Amino acid sequence: MPEQTIEYCSLHYLNQWITKDHKFCIILSNGNKEEKIQALKEAGNFYGIARNLPLKYDVKKGIQRYKPVLDIIDNVNLDYFKENPIKKIIEIEGKISKQYGDRGVLSLTTKFLWLKIQHPVIIYDSQAKNALGLKTALYESYYEKWLCEFLKRENEIKEKCEELAKIHKYAITYQKNTKIDIGKNAKKYIKKISSEKWFHERVFDIYLWHKGK
Repeated sequence: MPEQTIEYCSLHYLNQWITKDHKFCIILSNGNKEEKIQALKEAGNFYGIARNLPLKYDVKKGIQRYKPVLDIIDNVNLDYFKENPIKKIIEIEGKISKQYGDRGVLSLTTKFLWLKIQHPVIIYDSQAKNALGLKTALYESYYEKWLCEFLKRENEIKEKCEELAKIHKYAITYQKNTKIDIGKNAKKYIKKISSEKWFHERVFDIYLWHKGK
């Protein structure tokens, strides 16, 4: 499959942020319990990771869907990851896995944690692993290799993201029920968020995802 350009991936993620991730991040940080549960459901479906948490471990036990996950990540904040973030992420994965029959939930864990915390969480994805040429599924190896490759292309990604504000009319500027409407201030808003380090990291995620298909 042809490799997608950084330009394509930057616009792809901008639209994904506006239509999906922005809402998830806001709610997981500031929403009430029911809103957070609903956000996890929607994010799980969007990212195709809901299947990693069989219903027999929550709903069929009379437990609200995703409540065990929310109970684990709800009180986690950025300060928790200031020292040894890799170890902390693996610990959280272990706690979620224990609630769901000791299943492998690394991808799910990192996606949900990223939506709550953003940087320094790095999302684990099997297609990205392929793109990085990794044989092992160990998160430590993935994190280090991902970061090494990102740093090689960080300046290029920054440059391409700086162009997004100039083509703001190509972006989705309003999405119903996502708590975001940037129509009148699209250029200013896009310029601001596309300069964030977490945004650049997600653009690289999208690039690796396409490359590893």
